[in-house]
Amino acid sequence: MTGSLDINASGVSRTGIVRTYKILLSINLLLHLAIGLACLLIPDVVGYYAGLPGPIPDGWTRGWGATLILVTTLYLPGLRDPVGVRAPNIIGLFGRVWMGSVWVFCGGGFLWFAAFDYLWAIILTILYLRVIRST
Repeated sequence: MTGSLDINASGVSRTGIVRTYKILLSINLLLHLAIGLACLLIPDVVGYYAGLPGPIPDGWTRGWGATLILVTTLYLPGLRDPVGVRAPNIIGLFGRVWMGSVWVFCGGGFLWFAAFDYLWAIILTILYLRVIRST
């Protein structure tokens, strides 16, 4: 059977959990896109609100924003088909933990970035494990 009536052994609707994962991942990717665009277009404002010491050369913030947008686009195949295309999702989960750790090491205003990455790593890992178990 397929569709919303496709229930696994634990009674979880496969399409329901996949849909939930895709929605939350979409929200996360849109946040990444917004942050990346802000870094490109208004780097001083991003630095100010992140509590980073100034003055920060605009090039570093813009480079980070461009990299964030690039990494976000690499996630799109995993968003479209999280069951069939697992690599971007799994790499992305490890990447969030890695970046959270980097931000903790940097300290200061970067701790907000660490909290953001760790929170999303936890949420998406829990959901993605449910996606994998439902298949």
